[in-house]
Amino acid sequence: MYRLSDVEKKLERLLPSKESFNRQGDMFTRWERSSCPNGTTLIYEGFAGGSHFESVGGAANYLCLHKQPTWNDKTVTKSQTNLIYGAEYETVAPWRSIFDHDVPCAVCQVPSSSIYMVPGRNICDENSTLQYSGYLMSGGAHHKSPTEFVCVDDEPKAFPGTGANHNGRLFYFVYAKCGALKCPPYEEGKKVTCAVCSV
Repeated sequence: MYRLSDVEKKLERLLPSKESFNRQGDMFTRWERSSCPNGTTLIYEGFAGGSHFESVGGAANYLCLHKQPTWNDKTVTKSQTNLIYGAEYETVAPWRSIFDHDVPCAVCQVPSSSIYMVPGRNICDENSTLQYSGYLMSGGAHHKSPTEFVCVDDEPKAFPGTGANHNGRLFYFVYAKCGALKCPPYEEGKKVTCAVCSV
């Protein structure tokens, strides 16, 4: 017969310690950049993508697709059961110059920290470190396919030589709409800011 204390000791030996988890740190996607902030490690860089903006099914989230894919088989099929598309900017001022350009991304790791995103502020709370700030973005509210809200860097980059209107997954600014959203402090029609922070 096992005593509870013996089982707990065995579990402690088998499971990673809390300190070990903390040392590893947390990961985040830096949307619209192919590099990571200072003090973080680049895991991989890639292209933003997801289901088509007019899909009634598929997936709702954005993905950071690796820029050097590998394949399990050589089969090419005409199946349309689910497709993944690249992403484009659908932006107005101050980012009008990158409208229809393809969106880069980077997956980054912060050592010994946890990551959180703050919608509505472009700074972090006290005792937190700003990884990057920018604008809250998503797909268009008028589109069939829902998306998640993501925080995109306020100094966006585009892949050189892109700019053709292929559509696919799209990034739009998110604007404040007063009503259940309290105004003040929010203001109708203003682009919502965001920050990605580590603690």
